[in-house]
Amino acid sequence: MQTITISLPDKVYQRLQHAAASAGKADHELAAQSVQESLPPLMDTVPARYRDELGAMEKLANGELWATARSTVDEKLQRKLRRLLKKNSLGTITEGERELLTELSSLADQVMLKKAYALLLLKWRGQRIPSLAELENEA
Repeated sequence: MQTITISLPDKVYQRLQHAAASAGKADHELAAQSVQESLPPLMDTVPARYRDELGAMEKLANGELWATARSTVDEKLQRKLRRLLKKNSLGTITEGERELLTELSSLADQVMLKKAYALLLLKWRGQRIPSLAELENEA
């Protein structure tokens, strides 16, 4: 356990005291919890296969993170993935198609993970993250 001293504006400290009292916690406990929750996750909590790529994103400029956050899965890949998912649900998928479905699903999952991590990093850096409705309107 480490101890640090920080200075808070009166209004922030009053909010902290009120929130701590409401939660039945000491103000220092709530402050520590708030700091912990505001930090990006440790890389050891991320699946090993994604650590290098996500770790490298921490060095990207905000503009690059926004580009990642707004990226999408290629439309052709989306169509192929939907077709394979439908065949899989109908039980008419071949073994080769099942392997392709696994590969394409993994690629789509990776895009979504990178988008989510980019948004998390941007939020952590103090950027305003648009709502889902706002993001959909941009598309």
